[in-house]
Amino acid sequence: MKKVCVITSIHSPYDGRIYHKQCKSLKRAGYNVVLIAPKPEVAESEDIPLIPFKRPSGVKERLRSILHLYKLAKKTKADIYHFHDPELMLVGVMIEFFLKKPVIYDVHEHYPNTIMGREYIPSLVKVPMKLGYILIEKLALMKISGVIYTTEEIGLRYRHYNGCKIENYPLKEMFPEPSKEKDENQIIYLGGITKIRGVLQLIEGFAKAVEKTPAAKLLFLGSFESDHFKEEVHQLIDRLELNQNVTFISRVPYEQISAYVNRSAIGILPYLPYPNHLVALPNKLFEYMAASNAIISSNFPHYAKVIKDSEGGLVVNPEDPEEISAKIHQLLSHPVQTKELGQNARRAFEHKYNWTCEEKKLLKFYRTLLNV
Repeated sequence: MKKVCVITSIHSPYDGRIYHKQCKSLKRAGYNVVLIAPKPEVAESEDIPLIPFKRPSGVKERLRSILHLYKLAKKTKADIYHFHDPELMLVGVMIEFFLKKPVIYDVHEHYPNTIMGREYIPSLVKVPMKLGYILIEKLALMKISGVIYTTEEIGLRYRHYNGCKIENYPLKEMFPEPSKEKDENQIIYLGGITKIRGVLQLIEGFAKAVEKTPAAKLLFLGSFESDHFKEEVHQLIDRLELNQNVTFISRVPYEQISAYVNRSAIGILPYLPYPNHLVALPNKLFEYMAASNAIISSNFPHYAKVIKDSEGGLVVNPEDPEEISAKIHQLLSHPVQTKELGQNARRAFEHKYNWTCEEKKLLKFYRTLLNV
C-alpha cells in the first residue's frame, strides 16, 4: 500500500478540497493517507490520520515553520508528498532533494494575481512581491515532480511542467438530491465576506430589490475578512434598514453547508473584477448548481461560460447595484423561471460539474507520478 503525506500550513485540516475530496478519494483508492495541518479547535472527523501543529501567526513564524514541517513530513516515510500552500514550496524542494520522493504542488489560485488584488498589501510592495513569487515558484518547479491547478487560465502558467487540471467541484454525496422545500424568497451568499467579493455593492443592490419585494431575504454564510469590514457592512445594513432582511451565519462544518444552500432558491456570486477573480472559478458557483439554485454571478467570461452552458442563471455587472437589484427582482418575481434555472443548473452538476469526474483525474495523476 502506497503512503501519501498531504501538507497544508494555512488551511483547516477539514478543508473541503483537501480533506473531504482529495484525501478521502485517495483513501478510498487504497492509499494510506496522512495529513499534516494546523491543529483544529475542535476535531470534526477521524477518517484521515492528522498530524497537527500550531498554526503560524505571522510571516516570521511561517518561515520558521518550514524546517519543522519538513521534519514532520520526513517522519511519515511517505511514498509521495502533496502540499497546498505557496510558502511550502521550499518544503517540497527539500523533500524532492533529500528524500528522493515525488512531490505535488497544488495551486489553488493564480497567486501573482492574488498578490496584486490584496488590499492590505501596500501598493509599493505588490509588484516586488509578485515578481519575487514568480521567481521562487519557477526555481521550485524545476525540482518538483508535478503541479495540480484549476481552470485553463491558471494552467497557462504551468504548461511547461508536468501538470494536471483538477477542478474543485462539489461532492455528489453532499447534494444527493435537490431540496423540495426551498424558500422562494431566500438568496444565499456563500464564502468569505470580503470587500473585493462585491459585498457592499450586493447589499446596496439588495436594498433596492427589497423596495419592490419586501419579503426578500439575504443569507450570508461565511466569516468576515476583518472586524473593521464587519463594522462597515453592519453600518451599511443599518443605514439601509435591512436588519430584518439580512442574516449572517458564521463558518459551519463543511458537511453542513449543503443544508443552507439547499434551502435557498438563489445563489449569488458578485465578485469584483480583481485579477485573481478573472482567472479562477469559485467552488461556491458549483455548490449553488448542486443545490439547484438559480445563479446570479459576475459577468466575467469564464463565469458566464458556465452559466450559459448550463442555462442555470443570470450574469450581472458586479459593480452596478442597480443591475444587481434588477436581476434579483427578476428572479424573485418569477419563481417559475427561477425554479427552471435551478433545475438546469442541477442537471449540469450531475453530468459534469461534480467531484466524481475530477477524482478520476487525481488518481490517474498519482499513478503516473508513482509509476504504478
